[in-house]
Parts: sequence; structure tokens; C-alpha cells
Amino acid sequence: MEYSLFADESGISSADKCYTIGCLLVPCQHLKQFEAETIRLIEKHNLPTDRELKWSRVKRSYAVINFMIDVIRLIMSSPASFICKVTWKEPYRNWHKNEEEAFYKSYTMLMNFCASRLNSEIKAKIDDKSDAYNKRHEVVEIIANHQLKGLGRINSVTKCDSKTELLIQVADLLTGAVNASHNLWLTQGKAEIHEGKLVAISKIAECLGWSNLHHDTYPNADFNIWHFPEEEYRAQPSTERVEPSFDVKYVTWEQVS
Repeated sequence: MEYSLFADESGISSADKCYTIGCLLVPCQHLKQFEAETIRLIEKHNLPTDRELKWSRVKRSYAVINFMIDVIRLIMSSPASFICKVTWKEPYRNWHKNEEEAFYKSYTMLMNFCASRLNSEIKAKIDDKSDAYNKRHEVVEIIANHQLKGLGRINSVTKCDSKTELLIQVADLLTGAVNASHNLWLTQGKAEIHEGKLVAISKIAECLGWSNLHHDTYPNADFNIWHFPEEEYRAQPSTERVEPSFDVKYVTWEQVS
């Protein structure tokens, strides 16, 4: 089976203690249906179709938060999955040597994990970011396939403008929420964050059956959070099982105003 992978990142700035790369994976045979369902949710929550969905804009928009709740439900009830890798920068030695190179090593590891776990072929679209070396995505494809040794395959890695790729925007929302929650834990709550984003984080955690979102998971087919480096970060503060909740209540305007 071939999967379409849509990926984005969060937490690259020096202000963050961690960065996260998140991948939304959809079997190619279900891609049109999943995209149609996502568009239906955008219409359901009256979100503007001419404005890019971004975690950085999740503040007073209760509609975006409710859209995120429904996206989690959609993922949990479909063949799609969300897999992300949260990297704690401080103990990750490669980050202190060369940030760009370390970042793409993380990308390679995550692509490798996705392909080998699914034992499938993957066609990846990743958000286009400015790099000192503009062919990093090609290197990810080559190295990942070399490491996979036939247990799955990366058919292509393409940089895309997220404005034109709706599912990269969905990955942006989920990845941003996961990274922000982990950054809050690593900074002991000292990171600056808008109240609306805290509400979004709490709602996503509730969808997973958790009280907080800053955990890693046991291997999970729907929503998987991987902490790295594993020696220093695995199970910090704890590893939790995902217990999906489909009755999470929507947010009201008063809760984010």
C-alpha cells in the first residue's frame, strides 16, 4: 500500500526548548475521501477558505479549535494517522553542532519510522522552509531508503508551499499544539503562550483521553508521539496509552475571548 504523507514542523526558534516534526499519513486510496471530509469540517465551522490554517493563528478563534477537535475524531475513525517526533534540544548533541543538519536527521528518522512501521511506500510532501542547503529533502529520501533496506520505501519527498496543501496545514495545527505543550513542560510553565492555545492543547489532550498533552505514547496506530533523544527523554514525564474520546465538547467564544 502507498501512503501520502504531509509534514510540518514547530519549535525551530531559539526560544523553544524542543522542536517537533509531525506527519499526517493517509492511504492514497483514501486520500480524496479524507480531503473531502476535511473540507466539510472547514465548512461546518465556517472557517475562511482563503486563509491558511496555522497554529500561530490559534488564539481567539474558537472555530479553529473546534475544527481541530473534529480533525482528531476524523483521524481516529479513519485509516489516517498522525505521527510526530518531539526532540528535546538540550541533550541532542547534533543540534548544538549544526541545527539544520540535525533537523533533517530528525526528518530522516521520522520518515524511516513511518515507512518501516507501515511497511509501505510513502509519497511525502513537506512544508518548504528556507535552508542553507536547498536539497535537504532529496538527502532525506536517499538516506531513509538506504536505511530502510526494503522494509518500506520513500517514493518521493517534495517541498511544498503549505498555502496550497490543506493537509500540510492540518499537520501544522497538530504539530504546533504538541510542540507548544511539550515546550511548556520543559520550561516548567514559563513559556509565553496565548490562553486560546492553552484551551486548544487541553482539548486535544482530552481527545486522546489525557489530562495533558506533553506525554509520549506507547506505539499507536492513530496518534503517536515519539520523544527523542530516547535515553534522556523517553517517558518524560510519562508514557501514556491513547484512549480516544469522541464526546469532547466544543469550545465556546467565551472560553477563548
